[in-house]
Amino acid sequence: MSSTQEEFNPHSPSLELMNEVQQFLYREARLQDTENFRDWLTMLAEDIHYWMPYRYQRYRKNAKEPTIYDQAYYNDTMEDLKKRILRTETGTCWSEDPATRAAHIVTNIEVELSNNPNEYQVYSLITVRRNMNEDEEHTMVGHRTDTLRRVGGELKLAKRKIILDQNIFMNKSLNVYL
Repeated sequence: MSSTQEEFNPHSPSLELMNEVQQFLYREARLQDTENFRDWLTMLAEDIHYWMPYRYQRYRKNAKEPTIYDQAYYNDTMEDLKKRILRTETGTCWSEDPATRAAHIVTNIEVELSNNPNEYQVYSLITVRRNMNEDEEHTMVGHRTDTLRRVGGELKLAKRKIILDQNIFMNKSLNVYL
């Protein structure tokens, strides 16, 4: 095989799949930025587990991974996410009046095939720039591990684990999805 030819690896995602996943994540970010949360919910699997565990400062020798039983900012099902969105829509959510302005930046997207031909493991970095009121600004940076599942021909987010780089969360509220 010449150095200009690429070797086919059956365990690598196709360029079409990689593009589809990227477009899925970019669309999700746009829907979140525009507060189109009802359409965002349609991108989620019914059995979604949306999880952002609390980050503990640990020494390298203590490499304990967080579990769903540890503290978390999010440890949500579809029903939990619907309730959060409904609360925002009621107009009684004081921390969202005036509304938060957010910009999601998704980058470093990697796609891995899994043993299930309809599920893909996706790694990405997320930066969310958030402005509240007139003078509050927050930037959150995190690492995401997603499971995307093909349902009825469409990709759906089935699992999300978000690990923020910040140990201390300085925001007054967390009315933004990462």
